[in-house]
Amino acid sequence: MAEAPIKIKEVFDELKKSYGGHIELKFLNKRFCVFEATSKWDSKRKKPVKITHYIGWITDNGVVIPAKPKQSEARLKALEFEYNKMIEHQRELEEKRKAASERTLDEALGNEDILLLEALSMNSRLPHARISSITGIPLHVLEYRIKRLERILGIKYTLELNMNNLGFSEYMILAKFISDKPSHEAVRAALEKNPRVQLALAAKGTYDLAIFCVAENNNVVADVLDSIRTAAVLKGIESEWYITPIATDYGFVPLRQEFFDVLKEKVWRRKKHGEKPGASSLMYREYAILCELNEDSTKSFASIDRKYNLPIGSAKRAYEDLMNEEGKSAILRSTLTVTTINKRYDAIILENITNKEKFINSKYNHHKYIINEPNKAISRFSYICDMETPDGIFYLFPVLKEEDIEKIKGELSETIKGVKFDSLIIERMIIGNICYRKFDNLYSDQYLALVKKKLISAQKRTLYITKSNNN
Repeated sequence: MAEAPIKIKEVFDELKKSYGGHIELKFLNKRFCVFEATSKWDSKRKKPVKITHYIGWITDNGVVIPAKPKQSEARLKALEFEYNKMIEHQRELEEKRKAASERTLDEALGNEDILLLEALSMNSRLPHARISSITGIPLHVLEYRIKRLERILGIKYTLELNMNNLGFSEYMILAKFISDKPSHEAVRAALEKNPRVQLALAAKGTYDLAIFCVAENNNVVADVLDSIRTAAVLKGIESEWYITPIATDYGFVPLRQEFFDVLKEKVWRRKKHGEKPGASSLMYREYAILCELNEDSTKSFASIDRKYNLPIGSAKRAYEDLMNEEGKSAILRSTLTVTTINKRYDAIILENITNKEKFINSKYNHHKYIINEPNKAISRFSYICDMETPDGIFYLFPVLKEEDIEKIKGELSETIKGVKFDSLIIERMIIGNICYRKFDNLYSDQYLALVKKKLISAQKRTLYITKSNNN
């Protein structure tokens, strides 16, 4: 709108006082016109919409020319129509902008993009020629498509590791605050310096806090819990804490870089002349590759050799050793996690086993449910694990629509028996990150178990490992 002269602004301010502030000044037909703004409920949009009425216009000298009673009614309606049309256009633009920001990933991405995301989720180090073959995206535009996907989704490349083969077990700590509930910042202060804590989620429901840890044994994780409970910000708060070993069934919890301070202590060092490392010893070059690729799994091996002053080819050999199923098999895959996802929030479903016989008899139906998910941009579940106490299953997933929790809970109740469910809403990720990615379920433990039991036929799987992908 054209800049209104000072006199017009002064007169308009006086008019606002008279009308209680419910007027607007717009430049139409080379005049500064004044409209009274009200609203009414629009049953179609299910929200109030703006309605305006033409009052008059203000001259450059500050004189108000009111709408004349005898003025052509058609002229008044034309002015109001012109203004309302402008308001409607602005409203439509705003709704389009809002709709764009609320679009799901499936609406924002095409089929090729989803195939690309899946390929990178399964092996972020795949050569471009192989990715082009899998996705059908021409090689000459593939680099652009990857960069576009990285920009839209905020992709972070990382590693998925077999923690048991590195000498660590996984644990979950659940906490319920009885009286005062500490702030998220206070909880962060109690957790962030502990390198064995990988993910902490503030929740609303049966529990207030879910913490995921890795530790060498039960004694070490007990020390982790003790250090958390005795932290200055938590030790005076009435609370109940539970700790349980967990076994990952699906997905993974990304490791914080702080964990590698602990892992570095496990690196083999020669203590006496002639001593040789054992088959399970962690070599320095292996530590280097794990640390660097956890931060970015697309880093070149040559750059890691240079950074750690390793002989040429050391990082590549370490990666191959750690990937080798006949060797240490510590790296499951180079993968990624999406950091920009249009979700409402994350949620947890706790599945407590109440009848073991019914549970076991329906186990394979449950496997089928896990792998037979809709072909969406992001896998339905971020993480699933078995719990020892209580005996049951833990599910973590993003809620894209409000009805998702009850929908998933209903689907689970139809496929697995002898259980009862509880759900929690995640208020905030306090420490660490949840992994969102597009996993190829033909590589899941559930699929492999079903094929082994001959409950489903084996399907042809896309190959994500090539001899040339270790560059």
